Amino acid sequence: MGKKSKIILFSVIGVVVVAAIAITLYFVLRNPMSLSESRMIKDLQNDKGLSSQKISGFNFDFKVDSIDYDKDKANSGDEELSLTAKADLTNETYEVKGFPVDLKYTKEKDSKDSYKLDSISYDLKSIEYTAVGGFPEDYAKEVVNKTYKNAKLDSHTTDLPKKTDKFTFKISNSDMSGKLYLNYTFDSKTGWHNGKFDTTGLDIKRGKTTTVKVDGVKCYTNPAVKNIILLGTDAPDNGTSRSDSMILVSIDSNNKEIKFSSFMRDTYVDIDGYNKDKLNAAFAYGGPKLAVKTIEKNYGIKIDNYISVGFSKFKDIVDALGGVDVQLDQDECGYINWQLNKNGQAGTYGEVQVKDGSQKLNGQQALWFCRDRGSEQFSGSDFTRTSRQRRMLMGLVESYKDSSVKEIKDITNKLKKYILTDLSKNDLNWLIKYSYKFFTYKTSDKCYPEETSGWTDGTTDAGAWIIQMNSWKDTRKDISHYIYTDLK
Repeated sequence: MGKKSKIILFSVIGVVVVAAIAITLYFVLRNPMSLSESRMIKDLQNDKGLSSQKISGFNFDFKVDSIDYDKDKANSGDEELSLTAKADLTNETYEVKGFPVDLKYTKEKDSKDSYKLDSISYDLKSIEYTAVGGFPEDYAKEVVNKTYKNAKLDSHTTDLPKKTDKFTFKISNSDMSGKLYLNYTFDSKTGWHNGKFDTTGLDIKRGKTTTVKVDGVKCYTNPAVKNIILLGTDAPDNGTSRSDSMILVSIDSNNKEIKFSSFMRDTYVDIDGYNKDKLNAAFAYGGPKLAVKTIEKNYGIKIDNYISVGFSKFKDIVDALGGVDVQLDQDECGYINWQLNKNGQAGTYGEVQVKDGSQKLNGQQALWFCRDRGSEQFSGSDFTRTSRQRRMLMGLVESYKDSSVKEIKDITNKLKKYILTDLSKNDLNWLIKYSYKFFTYKTSDKCYPEETSGWTDGTTDAGAWIIQMNSWKDTRKDISHYIYTDLK
């Protein structure tokens, strides 16, 4: 290459180098700062409100996969920079596409080439979710274990096209056994939501009848039969008085039946510390605890809990329930009206129509119905009175058989202030939780003794009329076989 050619070549190279330097300096001076996609993704990922969402009561952490933004604006080099990025978010359950997020940046002080993030803003209500997987199994287990401890996941089926997610759990605890189904549905605003229990595959565990000693007396008991004694006293409230109404409610999960057993108040029994007296006197001597103990020792049935209520509280309960539907005959209607008029209550409560058939009674009317044992004008006895009390209870069961668990819980909370009971919070929750099953049970009732057999009348030394059992052994056998059908 000649000298002249070399000069030309070096000149060209020099021009190119100078031009490159000039162009570089131009762009550096013109745009000393820019925002990269990775920087914005990092900022969005670190924003707790965007990356962590609470859906169906659980926190879901999202990953920011990518964003769509105005690259020219991000490279503008302005002192303040505001732009909207459309972010794509994902996790194992959900996907969010094109979620708009506003970002604001300002130039760092004493820095020529960096921005600091001022703020990120967005409207979480505008998020629309797409399901890419089912509701997480760990979350489903957490939901179930709040009600059913130690539940085990049996199967999980997600149908994205149909927007359904179904779980099956195996349940086995002291109360229930079988399969529980947990079903979720999906929509774009609330994600997997509305998790509902389907308990048709669950049943209360069957139990075997055994015996326990109550102060040396053998009493029958069964874990599948819940015995609750209802004690209606002749006191205006829950104060100490005689229990003129004593009905044992036996919730029999073995046979899916609720059994109502009346104990006649004038039955002559042994009462600890008081020798022999009428059964209703036990409550007056020692309240509900002595009443329970007396029934257990004389009838041989273990009682789990008691509920006691006085006359005025009984009226309040019926009124709080909105009345009770009861099948009446004309004689019973006449008796209620007679008592209302006699006691100056007709103007307040109105009169009952004298007819055969079902009528809704308010608290005062229901009280006279339950106290009806006849009069000079109306036929009846203490046996027919106990029959009416059981009939009213069976009417209540029928009235509430279609109620939801929430409705039963609301009713229970409303009525708690009117009663005296040893039912614990756990006992009440158990009864409420499985009320949907109990209200489907058939009902039956009996009286001890029966009106026509098994007893003779007599009088105490003081001349009070009493019922004397012909055979306590036969009485115990009759009631134990009625309540516990597995006995031979």
